Amino acid sequence: MSDPKRMIVVGGVAAGMSAASQAKRRKKDLEVIVFERGPWVSYGACGMPYNIQDPQRPIEDLVVISAESFRKERGIDVRIHHAVKAVDVNKRSVTVSGKNGEETHAYDRLVMATGCRPVHPPFSGMEKDGVFLLHTLVQAEKIKTYLKDRPIRRAVVLGGGHIGLEMADVLTERGLSVTVIKRSEDVPSGYPKEISKLVRSELERHGVEFRAGARVLGFVGDGRVEAVHTDAGDLPADLVLVATGVTPEVGLARDAGIRIGESGAIAVDDRMRTSAPGVFAAGDCADAYHILLRRGVFIPRGTTANKQGRIAGANAVGADERFRGVMGTSVTKVFDLAVGHTGLMDSEAAGAGFDPVAVVISARTRAHAYPGSRDICVRLVFERRTGRILGAQMAGGEGVAKRLDVLVAALHAGWTVEDLASLDLSYAPPFAPVWDPILVCANVARKKVSG
Repeated sequence: MSDPKRMIVVGGVAAGMSAASQAKRRKKDLEVIVFERGPWVSYGACGMPYNIQDPQRPIEDLVVISAESFRKERGIDVRIHHAVKAVDVNKRSVTVSGKNGEETHAYDRLVMATGCRPVHPPFSGMEKDGVFLLHTLVQAEKIKTYLKDRPIRRAVVLGGGHIGLEMADVLTERGLSVTVIKRSEDVPSGYPKEISKLVRSELERHGVEFRAGARVLGFVGDGRVEAVHTDAGDLPADLVLVATGVTPEVGLARDAGIRIGESGAIAVDDRMRTSAPGVFAAGDCADAYHILLRRGVFIPRGTTANKQGRIAGANAVGADERFRGVMGTSVTKVFDLAVGHTGLMDSEAAGAGFDPVAVVISARTRAHAYPGSRDICVRLVFERRTGRILGAQMAGGEGVAKRLDVLVAALHAGWTVEDLASLDLSYAPPFAPVWDPILVCANVARKKVSG
């Protein structure tokens, strides 16, 4: 591979800025240009709900490093309000629309970090005031302004994923009456009934109405939303958040003839190389290799984006680093309940050719005589014959993220429930009972192994 003189990065959030920074750090004389269509780069999108919760906190607090700082301190030419319209992999150039109109820029290396975009059914009335998506800082700022400038009393959230649930929490904390609408009972989406039941109870305990099965047809109101129109009748609303999922942003890559994987994201190898010479992809727009499924998947995560971006930037300037893969780990907060999972759900495991079995236990998070103990539900999925751990789901009042990370490490190591049951976990009454909930669950699982 020839010595690159110029690298262009399309997209300036997690993956894009990680790639740009890593390449520049390794090759000081490299010209690095980042094109970002929005007004901000390098921001923590996962923190948007919690920023919205505080009316006094500026949205810019979520920006980690400004575009100006990248230019002055790191020597990276960051150009905000610049949208890449086309990529020509044969001429090795990009067409960009910015304040000076359309321009063409040549590259030696290109990193696609275009992220993902929200998806939703074709609801009528999406253009009405008070109907929002929440995917960028611009959208987050609009929601904050709307809440500040108008007397909002009733909010409807469409979707039961992380954003939907976190915003149901945030809007309730801001004094609104909140209803969550979802087509199915599972919440978060795809979770087993034992966990979903706890989440629905937590929503109801804080006054959030959960409606499953209703089909949303659109939004009604004279310019401003007044109600959500469903097949079960109209539901009054002053604010609507549409949080029905995301899809990888691959239009540029597809139009350029770059291969798209089965997941719908850009196909990459473990060095983040695409099918086009000199072109890398990273973050939510790119495949992430799933260690258990042994194939590329679309699982958008800020952690994955930063890792992939770092590897793409390093390899673009001659390194030979590899992305080891993901387990699909996630955790979220729903009021006083933490909810998370890692690895495979039962149906995913069966579809991948495993013979899965699951056990579920409920335990306390601290020693019985120590005050403040909370309930925690631990559900373990494992292979029936070998006892190999395949996944886990948890929900509880405290300690979920810590314990979930133990299961992540076990999955990466290829452990069995026997291995898990023998762990020398930390113990002290303020933090855990002498039999930690993980150990309790592992001991129950041992009895189900048939091998």
